[in-house]
Amino acid sequence: MPARPMPGRTFVLFRLGPFEIAIHPSWFLMLGVIALIANEEIVPAIVGDRSGLAPILSIGIALLFYSFVVLHELSHAIVARLHGIDARRITLFIFGGVAQIGAEAQQPADEFRIAAAGPLCSLILAGALVGVAHALHPGEKFFPGVWGRLGLINLALAAFNLVPAFPMDGGRLLRAGLWSGLRDRARATRWAANLGKGFAFLLIGGGGAYAAANIASAEPSGVIPGVWYVLIGSFLLRIADTAGRTEGGAIPRGPDAPSSGERLFVPRGPEDPPLQ
Repeated sequence: MPARPMPGRTFVLFRLGPFEIAIHPSWFLMLGVIALIANEEIVPAIVGDRSGLAPILSIGIALLFYSFVVLHELSHAIVARLHGIDARRITLFIFGGVAQIGAEAQQPADEFRIAAAGPLCSLILAGALVGVAHALHPGEKFFPGVWGRLGLINLALAAFNLVPAFPMDGGRLLRAGLWSGLRDRARATRWAANLGKGFAFLLIGGGGAYAAANIASAEPSGVIPGVWYVLIGSFLLRIADTAGRTEGGAIPRGPDAPSSGERLFVPRGPEDPPLQ
C-alpha cells in the first residue's frame, strides 16, 4: 500500500500486547454499512420481532466482523515478528485492515508463511464457528443460524484474500512461489503485480457493467454494489501499481530502508512514533 491505507491521520484505539490497533476515519463509514447489512441479514435471526435491541445488535455484529479482520491481520504481524521482522500496528479502514511491518521478507519461504498466516487464521475461525453452528442446529446443512453466518463471513474473508492478485495475500503467495521457482524476485514481482492489475480491471469492468445494467433496468438497489466493486477495483489497481514499483527490486529491502509494505501491510507514516 502507499504510505497509509488512505490519506489522513489514523488514531490508536487500544493495544494488544506489542500491537497498536488503530483506525482511519473512513472506517466509521464501513462500520455503518456493515451494521445496516447485519440489521437485514443477521439480526432478524436473533430478534425476529425487530425489537429495540436491533440497532445495538447490528453495531455489535459489525464490531465483531472487524474483530475477525483484526485477528486476520494480527496473524500476519505475529508471524512476521517470528521471522525477525518488526510489526507494531494494525490499522482498520474502509476496505478492511492492514498490518504494519518494518521490512520485506528476505526469503520466499518467509514471504509465503507471513502471507498465509492471515487466511489460515480466517479458515480456522470459519471452521470453529461452523462447527458450533452445526452443534446447535444438528441436521441442517451449510451455514445454519447466526454462528453459521459468522463462519461464512470468515470463509469469505479468507477466500477474497487468497485471490492470486498482488499485493493481496494470494498474490504474495504467488510471488513467493514464482520467486522460489524462478530465483528472480524482480521478475516474480512483475508477474504477480500484473495479475493484480488484471484482477483490479476485472472488478472495475464488472462493477461498472453491473451498475449500468441496473440503471438501465430501473433497479437502483443494484447500483450501489456495482459502484462498490468499481471503488475496490480502483483501490486495488493503485496499490498493485505502487507495490509492484516499490517492492520489485531484486533484493528485499531491510528494516533501515523506506517501506511500502502492502500485504495488507502498511508502512509507517511521518507522524508515527519511531520503532523501538
